[in-house]
Amino acid sequence: MDKTDLALKLQKQASVYCPFPVQVIFSDDDQYFCDMVQHNAKIHLGRKAPYRYVRSLHQDGYDLFMEGLNFHSIAQLKYTDFALMKQCFDKAATLLSQVNETARQFLNKERTAKELKDLLDQYVYHVNLPLVLKAIEDGAVENAIGMEHPETWTALMFARNHISDSFVQKREDVNDTRNLMDKIIKEIMLICTYGYRHHLHNSIIYLPVYLDPDFPAIRKLAIQGRLQSPTTADRLKIAQEILNLCQPIMNETVLEILDTIRQSQNFQGLSGSSLFSAMQSEIAVNMQSSPDATPGEKTTSKYALDLSDEEFQRIEQMENQEEKQQQYRALQEMTRREQNRAAQKEKKLSASIKNSQIDQRIVLFPLQRTSPTDYGQIALRSLNQSIQRSNKMARMLKREIMYASKNRTKNKQEYGRKLDQRNLYRAQIDGRVFFERIQGNKKDLFIYILVDNSESMSGDKIIYTMRGCYEVARVLQTLKIPFCISSHKAVGDSVQMSEIIPFQQCLRRELLERIFYMHVSGGTHEEIALEKALKDLSQFKRHRKGFVFVLSDGETHGVDRIHELIHIYKKEKDIDVIGIGIQTGKKIEETYPHGLYIQDINTLPAQLVAKLREIAL
Repeated sequence: MDKTDLALKLQKQASVYCPFPVQVIFSDDDQYFCDMVQHNAKIHLGRKAPYRYVRSLHQDGYDLFMEGLNFHSIAQLKYTDFALMKQCFDKAATLLSQVNETARQFLNKERTAKELKDLLDQYVYHVNLPLVLKAIEDGAVENAIGMEHPETWTALMFARNHISDSFVQKREDVNDTRNLMDKIIKEIMLICTYGYRHHLHNSIIYLPVYLDPDFPAIRKLAIQGRLQSPTTADRLKIAQEILNLCQPIMNETVLEILDTIRQSQNFQGLSGSSLFSAMQSEIAVNMQSSPDATPGEKTTSKYALDLSDEEFQRIEQMENQEEKQQQYRALQEMTRREQNRAAQKEKKLSASIKNSQIDQRIVLFPLQRTSPTDYGQIALRSLNQSIQRSNKMARMLKREIMYASKNRTKNKQEYGRKLDQRNLYRAQIDGRVFFERIQGNKKDLFIYILVDNSESMSGDKIIYTMRGCYEVARVLQTLKIPFCISSHKAVGDSVQMSEIIPFQQCLRRELLERIFYMHVSGGTHEEIALEKALKDLSQFKRHRKGFVFVLSDGETHGVDRIHELIHIYKKEKDIDVIGIGIQTGKKIEETYPHGLYIQDINTLPAQLVAKLREIAL
């Protein structure tokens, strides 16, 4: 899978599994985190992030790792209380500054050793609290999304186990007590997630020795946090309980820091633990709290809240892949029932659309102008550039259609049913000895172009929209793909639609000038115009693949209705809707699941062809 295909897949996952709109942003660094500001959710995925934990990965492994990081970020956005997590990190950062200032005053004999020690006690506690909280949060949200969507589990655990492996790559000597608290915290971070199961027998070495009487209690709290804590606030309380059990180690850490400060000739200040610094660039740390921040959904639990020690031990013993598969079967049965209920709801929705009297709300208004509007004249000034872009788009689209229609063979596959005799020598190298024959599928397209002519499209919006509409229509004429163009605007509760170019005359090049006759006025009820367009297209297209291109700014009533129409017509009539906003604003991406926000009209050919390839070609 190339980078573009992977990016599209990860964005699709975010759209499907996140309960609100989320944007997946890719960068070339090795960081990954998520944030939410004013209800605008973003997932930042560095393309090098997997290589922080694994030096080399097979391409399929890399893709699976990125999917795991993506699902983890989605789970964080869905279940985590962002503001509470940030408060914990801010508290630690504040105490770090206070400790450094108090240490300098202590060395200048302005503060007593007791005052410094009291502050160090708070600092050590609060700098480790967000680390333990984040570990419990990781385990809890991964478990929650894995229970709700079992198909995400493989990717989540693939990433989690590699992350856990990176924590335990270095062979530790149990007698080496340097930075003991950091080592203890690392082991706690392992037992708070599912990743520990592969390493518990040979990697958890400090906790059983230095916290021997409290280790079973810590393990029990870790399981409780992962499987039974419904909110981040509950997980914070569990993290505090775990740290209270670590008090003997923290006391030693405080004394070590105090000795270091006393012996320092030129105190430069504490920098915080390396773990704390690393976590500040991880998931759920860089998020910004906002006045309307929500605490996130509650995670579900399938166990009783009050379990005996024996039951906790039984849970720990049965947490293996076989048990997970049994749980998934039960969850799949629940999912099947949910799908049946959803199907019944969808059936009612489909019936309501079929019986809709949409024609009564549509006023068909003939195109009366015979010359370009003022905005149309401005758009015509760059006609030569529009023609060049349309020629480029025609070549790209023709190539994609031809490629999709050809039979082709994918060689050197790692898995498959047919052996490639010429590549059997790779059996001992990488196992890529299979081939797959892919049957071509010719796509006959049939397209309805719907243009928003409401008042909100005034100015540059309608100018760029006219240009884009002209370029798309010219491409369709060049490739002899049937299409029609209609404009719409709201007049009261009705929608006025004007046919710019009908299906029957779509190949007449001279009619393209009508696009520049469009005049903006009125309001927007795009869901009504879209329903009319979908209904008409479903009657015309017959056995062809149908598309509706909506050129709009996305500012409209009835967004939920638009989503319902898109879903039903895709499922029953194989018609896809693509919203295209050319320098009109990103609202188009929220209004239409397949929304294209085109910031630079010169990128229109590449973006539109990529979207068509993603959906149908």
